[in-house]
Amino acid sequence: MFNLCLRFLSLILLSSFFSNILFASDGSPLLKGKINVSEPTEVAVVYDYDGDNYVQTVKTAADGSFVFDFDLPAEAVDVLVYVESEPFGAYLKRGETTVMDIDKGGDVAFSGDNLAENKFLNAYTRGFYPMQYKPSPDLPFVLSDYLDRLEKNAGEARRLLASVKEPRKSRYSRMTDAYYNEVLLRLLGMDSSYSKTDHKAQMDSIIATIDPNADESRLTGIINYWYNRSDIHRKGNAASIIDYMKDQFAGIDSVLTNEGNKKSLWMTLGSMFMMYSPSENDVQDFFAAVEPQLSRAPMVKERIMEVYESMKPKVSNGDVVPTDPVIISPDGSKCHLSDLLGESVVYIDIWATWCGPCCREIPYMEKVVEQFKGNEGITFISISRDDSRQAWLKKLDRDKPEWPQYIFDKSSGDEFMNAMSITGIPRFLLIGKDRKFISVDAERPSNEKIAEILNAAIGKE
Repeated sequence: MFNLCLRFLSLILLSSFFSNILFASDGSPLLKGKINVSEPTEVAVVYDYDGDNYVQTVKTAADGSFVFDFDLPAEAVDVLVYVESEPFGAYLKRGETTVMDIDKGGDVAFSGDNLAENKFLNAYTRGFYPMQYKPSPDLPFVLSDYLDRLEKNAGEARRLLASVKEPRKSRYSRMTDAYYNEVLLRLLGMDSSYSKTDHKAQMDSIIATIDPNADESRLTGIINYWYNRSDIHRKGNAASIIDYMKDQFAGIDSVLTNEGNKKSLWMTLGSMFMMYSPSENDVQDFFAAVEPQLSRAPMVKERIMEVYESMKPKVSNGDVVPTDPVIISPDGSKCHLSDLLGESVVYIDIWATWCGPCCREIPYMEKVVEQFKGNEGITFISISRDDSRQAWLKKLDRDKPEWPQYIFDKSSGDEFMNAMSITGIPRFLLIGKDRKFISVDAERPSNEKIAEILNAAIGKE
């Protein structure tokens, strides 16, 4: 009934869970370092402890330095350190300090305590990071190329693992094997979609090896493959979605013994439910149905509710633009979105180079721009959500679009997307001369009536 996608959900959940609380300490900090940036940049530490997700954030100083010190739920934890949306791996232990300096290319120099663990976890995180294996319209998917990349990255992680001492070495070895298989399953699934090659037998054999009660199954996300092929999921045929959720939560509770893994699957299911835009009554019925499980997982319940709140429409047609993000042109000059509003109707395309549906709209956008060329009643702009400025510039150089192009400033762009409740792209916005939304979810350029829609918008002004 549901096709779970933990990686997609994690992006939504992280954007919802970021907290600005930082706990000060009189002793040595857990983590400190420096990033090669020209302006204050957000850094987040994200980690899982027994299936509960924790996030702490801080902004760098003007010189790019940062310090984290907060209360750990255990003596030591493995963490993801996000610089904007780019992840790095690190090991934090009470009373000891990890030091990491990150250069412009994403290379990390570690010093301080626990060097072997830090070097391994960073190679592990960087090597299996999902964006490493995400094809783009400009980089066609070739399975053998991606498998070569996987082998190379896994080999580097295993090389560094040799320097880690027991008992962490055995644990990290299991995590490496699980993450390797998770990426392999993802690649085989993509190849099945692209080339129509049947990989079912190979995928089934990998899934059969998954231990649903192992911590590494949760930490790498591979537990979702087990769940999708499990009897719990296959028997999910209840008459209503609330009844289905009740059966799934109870089934997971009865089959699994690892409480953290239960929480992980409950979190994913609950988040999926909230993405269906349930009514207030549906939400109440959902929590009542799964109360036997979530009463033991208060943080999961809180996080699911946060997802629900984040999914609520916050802006409607007729409202003013809720925030004023900084946008950056290809030459590096900056302005605010408000600087482009007020003189005409504005049709905004929010996209990214890695987004296939976004790129498929570009030829249609070109035709629409050409059709309205010389019409001062409307302005077209595209704003990229790319994390990589280089990828964005490369795409622009290849396509040579004839309408204004910008990329969001990361911090204010995230604020804008959250304020607009935009969780997927492409997204098109239509704003009138009065700076109010004509449409918060405008038709795409590929819509056969797009010219009629835009002419109607111009005529209203």
